[in-house]
Amino acid sequence: MSPGADGTPQYIRGVPHALPEGEHILWQGAPEAMLIAKHVFHWRLLVAYFAVMTVVWAASTALAFNSQEFLVALLVRAGLSALVLAIVFVMAGVVARTSWYAITSQRLVLRLGMVFEMSINVPFTILDSAGVGAFKDGTGQVVLTLTKPNRLAYIALWPHCRVFSINHPQPVLRGLRDPQRIGTLLAQAVADASEGATRAPSDSARATASDPHLAPQPV
Repeated sequence: MSPGADGTPQYIRGVPHALPEGEHILWQGAPEAMLIAKHVFHWRLLVAYFAVMTVVWAASTALAFNSQEFLVALLVRAGLSALVLAIVFVMAGVVARTSWYAITSQRLVLRLGMVFEMSINVPFTILDSAGVGAFKDGTGQVVLTLTKPNRLAYIALWPHCRVFSINHPQPVLRGLRDPQRIGTLLAQAVADASEGATRAPSDSARATASDPHLAPQPV
């Protein structure tokens, strides 16, 4: 096991066993629930959709605006819209509470599972690239690409994966307040691990060619 600065073993939150000897934690954290609701479940688009549909219904209904039937129908629509939004925020909260990301000196660990908890280990040796996707509010995500034929199950990653990368799922660290810092830290960790690893001369060129690099990603 790998000791920390005070000599105690280092553990990734939610993982029962300590890190191996020589491996240490560089960063760990969870996605933020509000960012998940905003950028994954798109709650603002839902609000806009329900508002537009309500206006369209109000403009086309035969009910008089000042009638009790109109008020009841309007309240029903507002209640159903509020229910959907409440489900979205509850799901975002569950995703945030049941997710944990960790970057060590040798790998990336994703502890996920809204129903069944699991820990997904992504060694740096199978990372092909890492890209930062930033939103207008400064928050964002880090998108990972694995070297082929390495592959993770889409259903095991969701929603921590790119939406349309079903055939070759791309893990995503979502809901990050400072994605650029996390992406840079990950890229540096991979570079340090690659530089410090002992490789045969025949493997050195291939490993260097597959070292992850930071690049902007569409979000």
